[in-house]
Amino acid sequence: MQDNSICARCGAYSGDKAGHPIVGQIPLCTNCAPQVPNWPYPAWLKAALVALLLLLVVALVNGRKYFHAGRTMYVGERLVQEGHYAQALPYLQETLRIAPESDKAVLLAAKAALLSGDFEAADKAIQGHNAGHFDDANDRDFREMRAIWDRATGAMEKANQAGKLAQQDGHAAEAARLMHQAAAIYPESRDLAITAEAFDESTAFEARDYDGFLAIAEKRWKEYPGSETAGVVASALACKYAVTGNPAFKQQSEEMLEASRKAAGADPESQKSFQEYAERIRYRLDTRQIISKSEYDRRFRGGQDTSK
Repeated sequence: MQDNSICARCGAYSGDKAGHPIVGQIPLCTNCAPQVPNWPYPAWLKAALVALLLLLVVALVNGRKYFHAGRTMYVGERLVQEGHYAQALPYLQETLRIAPESDKAVLLAAKAALLSGDFEAADKAIQGHNAGHFDDANDRDFREMRAIWDRATGAMEKANQAGKLAQQDGHAAEAARLMHQAAAIYPESRDLAITAEAFDESTAFEARDYDGFLAIAEKRWKEYPGSETAGVVASALACKYAVTGNPAFKQQSEEMLEASRKAAGADPESQKSFQEYAERIRYRLDTRQIISKSEYDRRFRGGQDTSK
């Protein structure tokens, strides 16, 4: 029990009269009561408080970007956990811009990129982190990312082999087979699947299956309308005209060539590509001769390879 007759500061006894008044939760005599709430703090203590506040402001200003990095990594990690890999990638790339040495951010960014089919973004994230070196190879997140990486790189190796074969006449079927294998190994990559379909066009062309060539080309043009896919349809129609002599195929081919030219727009690279294959297609329409690109280059371009 508290004795209100004793001053908590100076110990003065109030005698038999009523106890001292309560200030806060303690009894104080009439002399001490005004002094406690108005107690003068030392100058050094006030100066220290001001210095601490200034340091806090400086720390908050300098650390603002790290708070931002922490927030973007939190959002990115949550999206990865929910399986929204393409949406997560920009947040994690923003984290890496601020904190490129963060193992967790790199692993999350690489995982999000790989599982959204962006192999180049994954490679950039990994190679930008100590040239791909991580301290703990037994870390669960690292092992998970490494498994996906190995699968993706295996697919890319097959795709590269397929690309080399596709440059050689007589190997279209083998190139397509390898490209389909790559797409099956790494199904997250939309580009591999699209390229596999393009290689099917070459396989049909090489096998002189011009109906199959036209069917695949028209399917791809409907799915991915653009200058290149329109040009392939024009090529397939030119093949049909060459073997049948039906002028309707020639007219349709010319119409698709025009659609390809318009789709190329003013982009110099697209226009350069268009001019290259348009020249070969017009030769096919004019002569009704079907020859491969390499044979065309050998005859009319001095053997120069105009492919990219």
